[in-house]
Amino acid sequence: MQDKLRALVRLAEIDNSARDTDEQLRGIPEELEERRAAVQALEALVGGQRGQLEEAKALLESQIEDLKLRNDMLARARAKSAKARNMREAQMAERELESVRRSIGDGEQERDRLQGLIDQIGSILEKPLTELEEQKTALTEAEASSGDKLTTLEAEKAEITKGRDEHVAKIPKPIYRRYERIRPKIHPAVVEAVDGYCTGCRMRIAPQLYNQIIAGTDFHQCQACNRFLFHKDAIL
Repeated sequence: MQDKLRALVRLAEIDNSARDTDEQLRGIPEELEERRAAVQALEALVGGQRGQLEEAKALLESQIEDLKLRNDMLARARAKSAKARNMREAQMAERELESVRRSIGDGEQERDRLQGLIDQIGSILEKPLTELEEQKTALTEAEASSGDKLTTLEAEKAEITKGRDEHVAKIPKPIYRRYERIRPKIHPAVVEAVDGYCTGCRMRIAPQLYNQIIAGTDFHQCQACNRFLFHKDAIL
């Protein structure tokens, strides 16, 4: 039994040593995903603003064409007014001129509004466009360097965890499965019991359980934090 307990303790020591490397191995892909998500969010924002800009430009172009037509109508209305043969025709021509002038005034206001909107969107778009280019560049650089970093970290982990499988083979499978369930949630997952206390959570261990841990005849877990416990005398 001592060999099995010793194997669990040694396994935990190896996993504790590899913890930082494991976090970095997880962190690099996570960071890349975060960068990609940020780029995609900015692309969506920029795409929406560009869509508004293009729509406003199309409306402005249409409004300018419409104003040309209205100015042509004004020229015809003036010509008609000049040719009026009597008071009635002159009044009708004046009403037509006034209507066309109002129409042109409204059209010019709409043209100016659209031009202002285009200028506003263009100004707003500058910042996210700059930020998007910066984030794309940073993402490209991170992707380019991540391969070498991952390779280096994998080699470091392989060195740190050398012999791990040998310890795993000595541990009963149910205990190993329980250890693997605990390990991601509680760090460290295996701790020493000293003077009747769990050194992981500092809670007192029941005297009978503490005596069993000292004897080293079985695997035991802290009743408070669920960590595996061992006594140094049991693994000598």
